[in-house]
Amino acid sequence: MENDFSGQTVLVTGAAGAIGRRLAARFMELGARVYQTDIQEVDAPDFTCGDLSDPEFVMQWVETISGEVNQIDVLVNVAGICPRTAITEIPADEWDDVLRINLRSAFMLSQAVLKRMIAQQSGTIISISSLAGKVGGITVGAHYCASKAALVSMTKSLARYGALHNVRANAVAPGIIDTEMGTAVSPEMIEQFKTSIPMGRLGTVDEVIEPIIFLASQRASYITGATLDINGGILMD
Repeated sequence: MENDFSGQTVLVTGAAGAIGRRLAARFMELGARVYQTDIQEVDAPDFTCGDLSDPEFVMQWVETISGEVNQIDVLVNVAGICPRTAITEIPADEWDDVLRINLRSAFMLSQAVLKRMIAQQSGTIISISSLAGKVGGITVGAHYCASKAALVSMTKSLARYGALHNVRANAVAPGIIDTEMGTAVSPEMIEQFKTSIPMGRLGTVDEVIEPIIFLASQRASYITGATLDINGGILMD
């Protein structure tokens, strides 16, 4: 089976970032109609600017899309923030912001879409976790790590709930990827990262995109509740 998304409706959050932007473009190349959102304005087809941590925006966005198309086939939760505040310095409001944006918004959107997918008896939800959610982080904040770890558990809950309705849920856990967010450290730290990775280099955006495309496709029709590591061998579990 080929990666053919012709006639399918795909929702992508975090469309202003490197991964979200390229992911949306890739789905469109494969024939999907892609609805995109981000808190930053983007010049892209079917784009809506909004705050996914606002429950009213989430419901309005999904309802608007549902009014335009017959069904929602794929949701990819990409949106997130990554403060690098030291663990001893994280204030309570920053902790809450990270969990609200990285975790709560993904849950609320998944919840809204899941109801429609169950009604149509098909669909898949994919969330972007992180290597840091499995091993903790040194250069990223503990709140970021906690939010990404929670996305893995949330994915399993979605998978169990949706399984009998032909609704799948999976996650990917990228390691250190060559994006603005992933490389927002000193050149010396980047070299240390490369040394710690068995493959000796950072990952590329496309090396994250293509596994997501696979998980969204019918080629992955018997995969649910899984988290796929994309990290060059830095963690093998």
